[in-house]
Amino acid sequence: MKNVSTASVALAMVGLVVSAPATAGLIDGASLGGTLRATQDTPTSFGDSVAGTQDSPFGGELDALYGDIVGGTLALSIAGNIEGNFNKAWVFIDTKDGGENTLDASNTDGGFNEIQNLAGMTFDAGFAPDWAIRIEVGSGFYSINFANLVANSAGNVWSGGGFEDLPASNRGGGFAITHGWDNSNAVGVTGASAAGALTATTGLEFSIDMATAFGDGSLTSLSVMAIYGNGSADFMSNQVLPGISGGLRGVADHLGDPEFVNFNNIGGLQYAVIPEPATLALLSFGSLALIRRRR
Repeated sequence: MKNVSTASVALAMVGLVVSAPATAGLIDGASLGGTLRATQDTPTSFGDSVAGTQDSPFGGELDALYGDIVGGTLALSIAGNIEGNFNKAWVFIDTKDGGENTLDASNTDGGFNEIQNLAGMTFDAGFAPDWAIRIEVGSGFYSINFANLVANSAGNVWSGGGFEDLPASNRGGGFAITHGWDNSNAVGVTGASAAGALTATTGLEFSIDMATAFGDGSLTSLSVMAIYGNGSADFMSNQVLPGISGGLRGVADHLGDPEFVNFNNIGGLQYAVIPEPATLALLSFGSLALIRRRR
């Protein structure tokens, strides 16, 4: 996992100062809270659903990423929506040394192992995820699975009755992961502009007990990225959080075959750091302010 610079930590702590962290309570995907960690900067290449229904016909997008660590729990939210045709969103989490900077073909996702089609995808230097969350939805079935990339093991967090079973609220499942999901987003980015990314306020919301899921409830920092692709995971959209700075060759370009995706070749960092709990961060922020005054 990449060491975070003092400047990066300071910026993250500023975010904690101005935005209240998510707390225990209603987890429904419709009341997203917490600290903003990434805002989509690229118009969606996978269509823009404006229907406002749980099946999100004709499009999907990842608009914003929110996250906090509070009392041994990771509160993680993604504003946006997934088209109800079994397209998939993937969330990768780096909590320790020894993860996969380049995904290999031995991974399993607890489903049909579409994750193996992501083999060869290379993350930014400094981001080597240990864990992955796979999310998909279609008619009659939706599934959230959790994978250990180091041990090559995975299992189901929750399976439901498709977009017909949404919105979801406080659904506790495997690996001590509770989720909420409102898939009706009809705003946010469009196929032509990312300017409205933060108008999206519904999506996926997770409360993850880190001791159970990650084997370490004392984590004070971790890194996260999310990506959206097709159902078989052999073709990726341009919807990544953090974003890819407007696209590769044009505003609506796909990333394409994951085997040839190397985020080191794309401007910016395509992972977000979620630093220590807010109470510690506020204390550290005060210390940094004193240091700056002493210079």
